[in-house]
Amino acid sequence: MAEAPLLQVTGLKTSFKTDDGVVRAVDGLSYSVESGQTLGIVGESGSGKSVNALSIMRLIPQPPGKIEAGTVLFKGEDLLLKSEAEMRKIRGRDIAMIFQDPMTSLNPVLTVGEQIAEATQLHLKLSKKDSWDRAIDMLKLVRIPSPDKRIKDYPHQFSGGMRQRVMIAMALSCDPSLLIADEPTTALDVTIQAQIIELMNEMQARLGSAIVLITHDLGVVAETCKNVLVMYAGNMVEFGSAEQIFQEPKHPYTIGLLESLPRLDSDVSQKLIPIEGQPPNLLRMPPGCSFAPRCKYRMPICDQQVPLFDFGNGHVARCFLYDERAEGQKTRPSENRPRIADSEIAAR
Repeated sequence: MAEAPLLQVTGLKTSFKTDDGVVRAVDGLSYSVESGQTLGIVGESGSGKSVNALSIMRLIPQPPGKIEAGTVLFKGEDLLLKSEAEMRKIRGRDIAMIFQDPMTSLNPVLTVGEQIAEATQLHLKLSKKDSWDRAIDMLKLVRIPSPDKRIKDYPHQFSGGMRQRVMIAMALSCDPSLLIADEPTTALDVTIQAQIIELMNEMQARLGSAIVLITHDLGVVAETCKNVLVMYAGNMVEFGSAEQIFQEPKHPYTIGLLESLPRLDSDVSQKLIPIEGQPPNLLRMPPGCSFAPRCKYRMPICDQQVPLFDFGNGHVARCFLYDERAEGQKTRPSENRPRIADSEIAAR
């Protein structure tokens, strides 16, 4: 009997009430994450990536937000049925999160040592001295120089990359089973980005934690993730392994994301191909496929239904291009798009 996934999200729906109506930020999302694996979640801004993460952590502000439906099974237990007191024991201990902006996530009036030690005192029941020693060890682990001195500094005394390291140290201080990293390399230069990703990989290898990596950077995804979830307008449009997504993408949106990236094997002067149009207004979603208004392969049936096609080995996509009813109507993307070589994936 196969072991159950560490995290199993099924039919998750999260909405927000506004003066103009109800915004369905996450609308029926389903996916799973295995222990020790990294799942990359990609998509344009506003696709629901961060709201999905906050829903798992039960950090959606209510009101105006509301988790309307679905299940979030973590180690077999539904987090959506937990009380707030039970969730406080889980957050930081079993599930940790690295937020987008470490400057706004860290408390400016407490030293970084106090903020790291607080988590271990609360969840691991360590004494003040032991929690302080562990905080120093965590700063050393994330390669902050002179940790015994820097532990007494405040967040504003650290650079952006150093603050992100502090956030990672805080998130990993209790050895969580699941780490959710929401844009951990945003606004960092490429050298620091590479160091942060390398650090997360090392921490995962040491702790055996699962990682959900939310990012716009497909290069980071290709380098670090085993599986990839492509989100658009609050739901999944394609899911598969990194090799499947990068070598044989099926959904036109996924293909559009990849075509908008610079290619190592292309002429420097070659223009990138943007995705035409804008994401839909979540207050007034189009019928059928949410990507249809921007899709060059659009067919009449796309405005009526949203299918889910299984291509085998865990690779699925929501697109009618692979339905027998579409034969002869449009040229399928995979028939005219060059494959991305394994070496290019490794080089990204």
